[in-house]
Amino acid sequence: MLYFDTLPKIITLDNNNNPTVATNLLARASILQNLLNNPALFYKYDIQDGDTPEIVASKYYGNPYRYWLVLFANQLMDPQWEWPLSVQQFEAYITKKYHDVATSNNQSVIAYTQSTIQSYRKIYTSYDSSTSTTTTINYTIDSNTYINLITGTNTYNLPSGASCTITIDKTPVNLYTYEVEQNEAKRTINIINLIYAGQFEQEFDTLMSK
Repeated sequence: MLYFDTLPKIITLDNNNNPTVATNLLARASILQNLLNNPALFYKYDIQDGDTPEIVASKYYGNPYRYWLVLFANQLMDPQWEWPLSVQQFEAYITKKYHDVATSNNQSVIAYTQSTIQSYRKIYTSYDSSTSTTTTINYTIDSNTYINLITGTNTYNLPSGASCTITIDKTPVNLYTYEVEQNEAKRTINIINLIYAGQFEQEFDTLMSK
C-alpha cells in the first residue's frame, strides 16, 4: 500500500480559479497510546548509520514503500530532523550551528563545542548484591550544586543480609557531548511486527477514508 494513496481527496482551486481535485497532505490519524505500549505489536530497532526509513522498511518488510509504517509507529512528522543524523550529517549540523560563535571566540567548531559547558550532571549509581543489578540515573544540576556536590561511594547492609552500594559522581557536559546524546536518543525506534503490518495498513486505510 502506498501512503499517499490513502490520503483523502479535496476540491480546491488552481491558479486559474478552476476547481480541481487534490490530495489532502495534512490529513493524519493517530495511533492510540495503548497500541504504542503493546509489546506484541512492536519491537525495538536501533537505527544504523546510513539507515533511512525506506532502508529500514526494506530490511524488515521487504518493501521500501512501507517506510510510512516506520515513521507512523514512532509518530515522526519530520524525518529530516527527528531521525538520527549520520556521522557526516552530524558534523555538518554541528559546523553550521556553532560556526559563527566559534569563529567569534577564535576557535574551531570542534574546539569550541568540546570546551564549552552545556550543563552539569549528577550521576547516581546503585548496586544491589542480592540481584547483582546496577542502576544508573543521571540528573541535570546547576553549577552551584555541581561545585558543592560531595562525591563518593557508600555501602549499606540490608536486613536481608544483602548489601547496597551507592556511588555519587558528577561531570560537566560539553556542547559536543550534549549534541551527540541528543542525536543518539533518536536511534532506538519501534517497528510494527511484520505479522500485524497488513492489518495495520487496512485499519489505517479505513480511518483515512472516513
